[in-house]
Amino acid sequence: MNELERMNVLRLSNAEANKITRDCMKSALVKLLNEKDLPRISVTEIVTAAGVSRPAFYRNYSSKEDLLEDVIASVKELLSKVVMLWRSAETPSEKLERMTQAFTEAGKNSVELGWLINIGHPLLTDEQVDSIIGDEHPASAYMNTACISAIFSIIRRWIKGGKKEPPESMASLCCGIIAGIREGQA
Repeated sequence: MNELERMNVLRLSNAEANKITRDCMKSALVKLLNEKDLPRISVTEIVTAAGVSRPAFYRNYSSKEDLLEDVIASVKELLSKVVMLWRSAETPSEKLERMTQAFTEAGKNSVELGWLINIGHPLLTDEQVDSIIGDEHPASAYMNTACISAIFSIIRRWIKGGKKEPPESMASLCCGIIAGIREGQA
């Protein structure tokens, strides 16, 4: 391996390390936000809970508000991907599989989602729904908006209820509800 190849491997390792550092800080912030409001949280508390240094914090974020924006953006990106995956499925079995993935991902990120839900933050904004739906015929756009809203209402209720049901059961329930919505369209 020549020096340039070695440097590329090193850069990749640094990029991965930076991602891990950011993920640790995001998780630490959400954990702390479940205990108290952002103004009462210090950068020292965040880095201590994350197990990273203060310089690592400032290499990645300019402020705790910047970190919070990253937390929200990450969750919104995940949720947009979930909807796009579900919408790209063509058969009922693909839709069920993708919906199961959606509930599994929501379950993995339930701390962040739960915090957003508790502060009344919309999990998906109208702008995000519009960008997902795109330039569809109005009737189709309204139908897809109803389906996306149903998905997120169910995810929200599932998380608030403590995720007692397995993701597979929730996916099946959600697909059934959406099928019912679509049947009403005929």
